[in-house]
Amino acid sequence: MSGIPEGYAPAWNEGFNAYVGPFYGRPREDGSVHFILDLRDKHLNGGGVAHGGLLMAFADAVLGTAVSVAVEGAPCATMTLNADFVASADKGARIEGEAEVTRATRSVVFVAGRIYAGEKTLLSASGIWKILGAK
Repeated sequence: MSGIPEGYAPAWNEGFNAYVGPFYGRPREDGSVHFILDLRDKHLNGGGVAHGGLLMAFADAVLGTAVSVAVEGAPCATMTLNADFVASADKGARIEGEAEVTRATRSVVFVAGRIYAGEKTLLSASGIWKILGAK
């Protein structure tokens, strides 16, 4: 990849995410955030493609951010995260992530998204986030 595109900034690069990243995000006009990650050696499994754990960690961050935007920053935690692995990606690929809240109640938020490289979906995911402190 040839550097980080204009408008992107480091995102969630603390704690565990610093280890598996670096992740980059760019806000969109509709309030959502678009995310990217360039695959490096440390992101690969023994078969030389993106590790499933990396894709799950990226999906958790992408979907969780969509939830955070929807609840205006209220603290939330992942309750469930379901994923279907669809395709693989090789070192050097730029993976991207997008998510959309499908339903929100006073205490939980439902979200769906996908991780992809170019036109190829790598992982589709859905989950439920708990709004912490909500009854």
